[in-house]
Amino acid sequence: MNWDSLSDNERLVAEQAVAAYRSLKAASQAAPHGSGMACIEEAVHKEGFDVLRQMVQLSASEHAEAQKKGSAASRVRAGRG
Repeated sequence: MNWDSLSDNERLVAEQAVAAYRSLKAASQAAPHGSGMACIEEAVHKEGFDVLRQMVQLSASEHAEAQKKGSAASRVRAGRG
């Protein structure tokens, strides 16, 4: 990956991903013996999901068509398969 060619938003996402990773790493290092995975999973819930939400919001805001059919908070009907 060519870091110099990243857009400002891509750099922001990369920075957020690194911050989330550091939180997971800190959680694993601080975890008591035998509870490492539980502490990591807790950190994912605290940090990781927020990063994903921000990425979704950023991606939707960059795509004008994503907002034309209604607000992002409105209900969406499931398709039939």
